[in-house]
Amino acid sequence: MARACCAKPIARIIKVAELTVGLMGLDQALRNVYMNGLDNEEAIQRDLLQWIKEFGNYISPSREYDYKEALLREYRKYVKSVKGEGKEDAARSH
Repeated sequence: MARACCAKPIARIIKVAELTVGLMGLDQALRNVYMNGLDNEEAIQRDLLQWIKEFGNYISPSREYDYKEALLREYRKYVKSVKGEGKEDAARSH
């Protein structure tokens, strides 16, 4: 996956299993995967994990499952917020 141009990734803190971790580029990873239009959860998790690693985050192989679960949770929140914004915009235009 080619890294998107220019903007430096910012860190976000999320819960991964019992850990609180900071991830660089999470928002960009969520946006990139969403733009790909994937609907298979395994593919979404795989791509999110790959993007997170590309943004310089180290993920221990023994923790990949926990990260995939946390990333999928964050992705669902992101999709809900994006779809919610679209509904608000449509309501305002009427």
